[in-house]
Amino acid sequence: MHIRVERNAFVDALAPVQGVVEAKKTLPILSHLLLEASVNGLWLFGTDLDVGIRRELEAEILRPGAVALSAKKLYEIVRELPEASVELQADADLQVAIHCERASFRMKGLPQEEFPSLPNLKGDGEIKLETQIFRDMLRKTLFAVSTDQTRYALTGVLLQVQAGEVRMVATDGHRLAMVRIPHPSGEHGSTLEALVPKKAMVEAAKITREDGTEVRMWLAQNQLILKQEASTLVARMIDGQFPNYDQVIPTPGPNKILIGRTALQGALRRTSAIIGERTTATEFEFRPGRVFVSCVNMDIGEAHEEIEASYTGEGFKVGFNARYILEFLGAIDSAEVSVNMADPLSPALFRPAGDDTYGCVIMPMRI
Repeated sequence: MHIRVERNAFVDALAPVQGVVEAKKTLPILSHLLLEASVNGLWLFGTDLDVGIRRELEAEILRPGAVALSAKKLYEIVRELPEASVELQADADLQVAIHCERASFRMKGLPQEEFPSLPNLKGDGEIKLETQIFRDMLRKTLFAVSTDQTRYALTGVLLQVQAGEVRMVATDGHRLAMVRIPHPSGEHGSTLEALVPKKAMVEAAKITREDGTEVRMWLAQNQLILKQEASTLVARMIDGQFPNYDQVIPTPGPNKILIGRTALQGALRRTSAIIGERTTATEFEFRPGRVFVSCVNMDIGEAHEEIEASYTGEGFKVGFNARYILEFLGAIDSAEVSVNMADPLSPALFRPAGDDTYGCVIMPMRI
């Protein structure tokens, strides 16, 4: 293999591909990425067997070929090179010489045959989403994904494409975030359902450029394929049963509270400072026209703050994990937040005021 490529374009392509590679895998080949040069151009491919990213790159192909190189080291080397043309040349022993102006390196490569093959990308049920909408849906759900590996079915994002709408749902058992949009193709568009690992969705957010074209998604056997322009992400779907989330979302009741998002965000950040790393409940006391937010740390002290709210019902107290509410608030842009709950022991439904397409259900804590 012998190629010549521009340094800036090479770095831009290497960054997302090396991001999915696991440096500590037991198989040495999985710490590498594959460079494949042919008459059709240059392709980079990295994978941890669950998530893979393939990136097409413009390059001058002087001699076709393929070689696997250490993903992290190649990225570190190319990132430090001057903004000029980079030349890579592999010999028969897969020793790869890298030259850029006055800098030169030599890296040991591994054969293409040892590298995992790219899964079959052919499938059906393709759906197209505007990039900004897709990224916004991820922003509104990823924070609620569980990190508990013993609850495997909760460690991903559920993507549902139905006849009339597209949904993304995530839950960790203590809170649930769900966002929905109208189906971009109308009532008779394609349908699909996939439970996708969080890592895949995090990487999807990285490779989808806001100024790029729309995002295309489809299923190929047990893989979700996501493509935008020169980038293709392949994600092995989670084999598990996602809970029936419709049963968890409470029906809006009479106890509806409207609170300014900025005021609530600030009060939670300030009062939570006294808790530190503890998972202690933050107490909310709702009264007509106001909310009292309180935190207590038995070792340090306590914090209290009063904020205005639109509420006319009877006063009551309830405890929440402040971090859960702050993460929800960080995912929205509305000026006000609506909180709806039947009683202090029931789940609370947090929504941007006036928007029923997105909500976060948060379980209360004992106080």
